[in-house]
Amino acid sequence: MLCLLRQCPRTTRVTAGWIFASALLLAAHTTNATTYISAEPVPNQDVVGAENLAKIRSIGYSSLERWSQRLLNECRIVDQVIDTLSTHGATSTVTNGNTRFLVAAGGFEGATNPSYVFTVQDQGSGSVSAADVDVLDNALGYVLNQGGTAHFSLDNPKAYAFPLDYALVTFSGSLTGEEARAFFDDLGTVDPALWSGQFAGFTQIDLAGSLTNNSMLFLRPAVSKNQFVAGLSTAADDDPRATYSPLKSNGQPTTARAGIAFPGNDWLAFPDGDGYLVNIGNSAPLLDDLAALRQQHLDAVTALIRAIDRGNVEAYLTRHFRCPN
Repeated sequence: MLCLLRQCPRTTRVTAGWIFASALLLAAHTTNATTYISAEPVPNQDVVGAENLAKIRSIGYSSLERWSQRLLNECRIVDQVIDTLSTHGATSTVTNGNTRFLVAAGGFEGATNPSYVFTVQDQGSGSVSAADVDVLDNALGYVLNQGGTAHFSLDNPKAYAFPLDYALVTFSGSLTGEEARAFFDDLGTVDPALWSGQFAGFTQIDLAGSLTNNSMLFLRPAVSKNQFVAGLSTAADDDPRATYSPLKSNGQPTTARAGIAFPGNDWLAFPDGDGYLVNIGNSAPLLDDLAALRQQHLDAVTALIRAIDRGNVEAYLTRHFRCPN
């Protein structure tokens, strides 16, 4: 028996009450089957260049989070992607009732950026189809000029492209993006391979039944399962607010399996975004509208870089921010 939620104790003593509570929590997690999508608004280096990407990251997580929030809430960059896909019939099952999204932290190979993290109902009445999840994720990657995005199901290891080990670190109370970034950085002091190594990263998510996105989902990077479990569980033990899961029945940390897909595009080889577009469809009006949204994102990135060059990022984010036309 695996325990997937933070309420499960790190102990070898299993009581009847613990078994009953865990069963209820696991049943709720299974009933509310969920897919998560993560796509960053910070553009790929091959799109903007290494120098500009370094400038963008130099303003720090908090400022990037504010910029991402304004793009999301005022410019409706994500809503426009969803509306465009729906208008052109590229998706039919994505609705306000089964899909929600917010700005949360996402880390990859030593860097933590704000990300647009989706929580998508993928089973039951009125759920989003796997095909529509794939189309949405590819469209987000294209419009946001990403080298790669991710979508994954913790409930079904056979979902999407392939299965992969994962573990969760869940925090008592709420978890800010800055706190998630700090934990990821601290993990690097425990085992650098889990921070800056190949494929090392996390996504800040909300588990079924949670009122806040206070969990960090870590997919196993290019290390052994034992190294992954040992390093991550040690970092969780070092933080008084953190709890590692899943656990074996004897209370020892282990992993579970998620169904994973990583849509992406090599912008140097395919500057028009073919790696994403091939999975979206060949409707010319749809592709034209998505290209216009992609240009809006690039315009927003250009405005941010201009503010950085002028040394007035705070004024830009506070008073001078404008949504691109």
